[in-house]
Amino acid sequence: MLLVALFTTVMCFHMNAAAQQLARDDSVLYAEWFQIEDSPSFGYLVTYFPSIFIENGIELKSIVRSDIFKNIRERFGDIQAVDALYVQAMRLTKNNVAVSLILSTIACMDHRLVGINIPIFNLCFPLSNESEREFTLRVNNLPTRLYPDTPVRGVGDRDKLQHFFGSAFLSFIFESAQPAERFGEFIELGEGAFIVDGAIDDRDRRANRQGQDFGVALLQNDRLLPSQFLKFQIVLEQNEAK
Repeated sequence: MLLVALFTTVMCFHMNAAAQQLARDDSVLYAEWFQIEDSPSFGYLVTYFPSIFIENGIELKSIVRSDIFKNIRERFGDIQAVDALYVQAMRLTKNNVAVSLILSTIACMDHRLVGINIPIFNLCFPLSNESEREFTLRVNNLPTRLYPDTPVRGVGDRDKLQHFFGSAFLSFIFESAQPAERFGEFIELGEGAFIVDGAIDDRDRRANRQGQDFGVALLQNDRLLPSQFLKFQIVLEQNEAK
């Protein structure tokens, strides 16, 4: 019995050590998805070229479709997955914040076509050049659980990502939240009036405000992550409700 007990103790010790080593190795595996690294001083300028911009956009969409991004959502949750998406955009653009924000917006588009209501007939414009299979796979991989009050059914808050990153982009390039606020409100009113199946949504406005805060803050610190503002806004709203 003593030998059995000693053997069991030793095996448990080794299994625990192996599990801890695996966890450390796993953390190293995902480290590059959550940390913005330094890039060459002027490397970000290259990413303004149209060919590089298009290439990076295609690559970021491919990343969203990947199994590892799906695993990140399952392992770390959807808010952390939003961080991972943005960090990869920064990696692709050599830390070009403006281009990273617009690429993140494009990578989060969840409509392949947009229909516009005009008298007599409707017009439809494409928003993606992906194949139907690629588009469906990417959209199904997008984070959907962003808020405590996210709808359980349907697509959740998947469409809020384009509002968040789009507002952050406008706030960053104009160095103010006001242009993004006006543009966001214009989009909301226009969506209800002119977009096929569009509707005015206060939850879109919340995502817009969070994105505006993120974009303005990036002017002072370009190492910030989306989750810091998604969570911060939630805490404020909960405290105001009390």
